[in-house]
Amino acid sequence: MINLKLTSFVLSLFSILYVNAQNTPYIDPIYNSVSTNTVNYSDVFNDAFHKMDIYQPQGDTHTKRPLLIYIHGGAFYAGDKATLDCIDFCTQFAKKGYVAVSVNYRLANPLLFIANRSVQLDAVFKTMADIKSAIRYFSKDAATTNTYKIDSNAVFIGGYSAGGVAALHTAWVTDTAELDKELQTILKSGIKTLNGDAGNNGYSHKVNGIFSLAGALFKTSYASTGDVPAYLAHAKDDGTVLYNCAPGLNDKRVVTLCGTGKIYPRLDTVNIHYDTMILETGGHAWPGFGNNGKDFKIAVKEIAEFFYPMLLDNVRLNTPKTHISPIRFFPNPSTGTCTFQLPNDQKSVEIRIYNVHAQLQFSTTITETTTLKLPLNTGLYQVVMTGKHAQTETLVIE
Repeated sequence: MINLKLTSFVLSLFSILYVNAQNTPYIDPIYNSVSTNTVNYSDVFNDAFHKMDIYQPQGDTHTKRPLLIYIHGGAFYAGDKATLDCIDFCTQFAKKGYVAVSVNYRLANPLLFIANRSVQLDAVFKTMADIKSAIRYFSKDAATTNTYKIDSNAVFIGGYSAGGVAALHTAWVTDTAELDKELQTILKSGIKTLNGDAGNNGYSHKVNGIFSLAGALFKTSYASTGDVPAYLAHAKDDGTVLYNCAPGLNDKRVVTLCGTGKIYPRLDTVNIHYDTMILETGGHAWPGFGNNGKDFKIAVKEIAEFFYPMLLDNVRLNTPKTHISPIRFFPNPSTGTCTFQLPNDQKSVEIRIYNVHAQLQFSTTITETTTLKLPLNTGLYQVVMTGKHAQTETLVIE
């Protein structure tokens, strides 16, 4: 049975799009080169903890651009914005058309962190405060000088390990009522409020989607109905941030965290849109290999595809519309076999088919009118066809 509420939501996001290039912006690397610059994002703190590297696609003339903030790992007491995974992830997303940012944040003293539960929890709060300040930096810029041409309604955050932990809590812990007494006490004695203490106050830190690479939650109850969608990637043999629930770092002195294996059943319960990449092996290190790792590259591709339907039309459709000869496919509804008919002005067309959860189910490229047997179950799908231009149509499989 098709979930009509979810279907309506997804279809509203999959409006028809037009592009002038062979590849699809925000999914494919359509820019050859990327520029970077480093800024201090806080108007309260001026130190290395509050620096971020901003990656922008060179040659991009769009006036509304999505923002992605990548948060490095390091157990909240180590790490830096210039590690390999940060550089590779942000470079790849900038080439797709995002303004991609690798952000530093306050780190705890490692000796105090391991031995003190309050220090551990306070470190997460401080990171949440810094990430929110970094987002507000761009909201402030969009409302004033508009240097980065960010659409404040197309903001995504995520990261690796501690970065994934930080992203999940930043996006999903939105009310102090979600916190127990211990956490409320730590909050009040530290960053004071969930808005944080790192400045750029008065501007939005709204997030539209998140991703976590080997991340976890302190409590799965933080994910609640109405929270933003999430992409979760995790290896079952992770011995540092465990796939299920265990002390962080696999050290009994560290607070217990619950990984993807416990998070996604909760998302099913509260109806949060999500996708997962669950690896049988890979340990905790697999995202750290950056582009040198096969699974990292797959995650980058899948995250781009996951976020793509969430982008607002004024971001995704900011290239000029032109009259095109449509690509046709039939029959529709279909029992699984469809003929894709190319018009005379389209010599090569890439076909991507997504289910109602915006998960890629099938892709191929055709160079002539072709009949395809589609490996799809009964249901409703969106067909994105990209050639000289692109269009999106609904497909029903009976």
